[in-house]
Amino acid sequence: MIPIPILGLVALLLLFAGVAIGRFLGLRANLGEALVANAIATRFKNPHVLLNNVTFQSDSGTVQIDHVVVADTGIFVIETKHYSGWIFGGPNDSHWTQVIYKKKSRFQNPIRQNYGHVKMLQSLFTLSDEAFIPVVVFAGDAEFKSDPGPAVLSLNELVSYMSEERPVLFDERKMAYIVGRIEMKRMRRSLETDEYHLNSVRRRIEARHRRTA
Repeated sequence: MIPIPILGLVALLLLFAGVAIGRFLGLRANLGEALVANAIATRFKNPHVLLNNVTFQSDSGTVQIDHVVVADTGIFVIETKHYSGWIFGGPNDSHWTQVIYKKKSRFQNPIRQNYGHVKMLQSLFTLSDEAFIPVVVFAGDAEFKSDPGPAVLSLNELVSYMSEERPVLFDERKMAYIVGRIEMKRMRRSLETDEYHLNSVRRRIEARHRRTA
């Protein structure tokens, strides 16, 4: 049996790796994801490990999760949107609308999008549904013109929400196991993986359009 101090060291090293990856995102990819990763890494004080851009292979293609935070109080599954303008949409709508001046753009309901991410993670474990906490974060200066629901937050609200009093679910050993399982099942982190995921998403969208045409 691996001594607990060693498991703690593993978790600590993974935490540092998550921080580094979160900062690296700011240099090469999505600003919103970099802002969210930095906020969690610098302000969230609970014992936790932060994993960014977690991609899994699934039966229908790939699933990419912006951030997974394995904390003592649960597994936060975070979808990040870096939008501006006005946002219209509710929890049960299939699509939401972004309005910038008079230009309207539709996008998939991020709550539904994140639901698929949660189900992917749940399939890796035999944990209760309550252990998974879905969150959608708007990291830009978007303004909601309808009620998006309680699980949709601005960047300024994120860490406070994550820090709310919740029962402790995982000790150090369990957290290390969860992180290790995710790392074992995720696809290798690379630009090629990101491109593969984008192509998978495009194929699913094209197939959906063909079915509705």
